[in-house]
Amino acid sequence: MKGTFLRGDRPDAQYSVHDHEESRSVASDRKKWRRALLLKLFVFLGAVSLIAMAGYGMMTRSATTERLQQQANQAFAAMAVSVVTPEKAPAMVSLDLPGQTQAYIQAPVFAQTTGYVKKWNFDIGSHVREGDVLAEIDTPQVDQQLNQARAQLNVAQAALDLSEVTYKRDADLYRQNVIAAQDVDTAADNFHGNQSTVIADEANVKRLEALEDFKIVKAPFEGIVTVRNTDIGGMVNAGSGNPLFIVARIKPLRVYINVPESMAEDVSVGDGAELKFSEFPERTFAGKVVRTAGAIDPASRTLRTEVDVPNENGQLFPGAYMQVHLSTGGNRQSLLVPANTVLFRTDGATMGVVGSDNKVELRKIEIGKDLGTHLEIAQGLSPGDRLIVNPSDSLASGQIVRIRPSQNKKKPAIAAKHA
Repeated sequence: MKGTFLRGDRPDAQYSVHDHEESRSVASDRKKWRRALLLKLFVFLGAVSLIAMAGYGMMTRSATTERLQQQANQAFAAMAVSVVTPEKAPAMVSLDLPGQTQAYIQAPVFAQTTGYVKKWNFDIGSHVREGDVLAEIDTPQVDQQLNQARAQLNVAQAALDLSEVTYKRDADLYRQNVIAAQDVDTAADNFHGNQSTVIADEANVKRLEALEDFKIVKAPFEGIVTVRNTDIGGMVNAGSGNPLFIVARIKPLRVYINVPESMAEDVSVGDGAELKFSEFPERTFAGKVVRTAGAIDPASRTLRTEVDVPNENGQLFPGAYMQVHLSTGGNRQSLLVPANTVLFRTDGATMGVVGSDNKVELRKIEIGKDLGTHLEIAQGLSPGDRLIVNPSDSLASGQIVRIRPSQNKKKPAIAAKHA
């Protein structure tokens, strides 16, 4: 009711219920506005913080990347390498190839008649001369066949003599018109038939006499007996395929080597060679190229080459393994480099060449001949180029390197080894 005082007795402190509710609503709105304002402030501060953190991370990453790049550049700039310069290919190139000695002539000696070994005169390792009797064969069966053939020849000769007399007599009687021409023709036919029989019997006798001669087994040439496959009392058969002896001529010896196709054009008849045997580590034996196959073997891509060594004192044996040191003509226009200077990549053979500013240039090359430890370069290099030894697979053009002066020395190498 009106006139009621809520607070003391002051008229200006009088409030109605309606005014009190409005005051409470205003206070609530202010609280909501303050909360919204605080929320927006927190969101703004959070966004600013995220942006600041992202920017800091980017700056940190960039600084790290730059630092790593600098470290990498410093590492590349500090890379020390050894270099060599190409050498001019020499007039003569040495080539080491494996080989095996062989007898200059080797022949198996077979029995040409059937019988029993009566005796043999030379064992393995014996030196024989041409015509020396190696063995004697007892052939009683052939002896009897020869006697029979000789007797048959005598019978045929007697028949021939009789037919000849008969033919001449009938011819005279025919001229006197005593006998008919048919009788003369019959006599002539018998005479010519007996002539053929005698010729056949003579051939059979000669055949058996030849078999008798084969009772004596002789050496076909001067050499040594390397195999003996018979003994006294042993049965031998003509044409059995088993040799009684094997004789080898070892003065001189043959050595066959396989020259790589890339070196084939440099090998010629008359070139000198040196043979090294493990049995004689302190000695070398002189040899000479006497012939080549004249064709490349398509299976091994090599040229078959024969080298002869005199072996006058006979101290070298057939079948021995050795290394043949061959001197062949080289290409004067090409350059020779160590094999460990080449990088083999997908785009071909490459070499790292260091320029005057110590920057690397990757240069493609063309390999002429593979000499084992060294390569003959046909194109891509100049005599003054500085080549990196044992280049890294990560080597790149433009990379700065540092040269080791103590390693920058050339070592002449012209020998090539092929296993």
